[in-house]
Amino acid sequence: MNATMRRLVASVTCATALPSVQAQERVEIFQLSTQLLRGTGTATVYHVDGMERINATLSAGLPSDPVQAEAVARRRFEALTDTDRQAIGASARGLTAAMNYRLTKVPAIVFDGAAVVYGVENVDQARAIYRTWRAQGGR
Repeated sequence: MNATMRRLVASVTCATALPSVQAQERVEIFQLSTQLLRGTGTATVYHVDGMERINATLSAGLPSDPVQAEAVARRRFEALTDTDRQAIGASARGLTAAMNYRLTKVPAIVFDGAAVVYGVENVDQARAIYRTWRAQGGR
């Protein structure tokens, strides 16, 4: 997150939806693969634990001998499908974005690269919090 990024610690009990005539916000969602967020729609979704899951899959059941383990790991890596490689790339991009935004926890929903709502699992609720904050002069 850049220096101008604003952090909003969300409290959905005070969320008030504004009219939906406003322009579509750019929404990025950062979550764990075990978290289920609602209303993701066209948002970009990053699973910040993706690299850990891929690493665990690639290293599961490796032999204890380092030479054998390296050979098995190399074969597994070479056998990755295009879909697997795309998932690795997406995971890396998500981690990079989370580090750039300096996110401190998940779920985190980033709006327009300018504000983050933490702890809300419904994108529509997070959007209402963001729009209320903007309407009240948030920058």
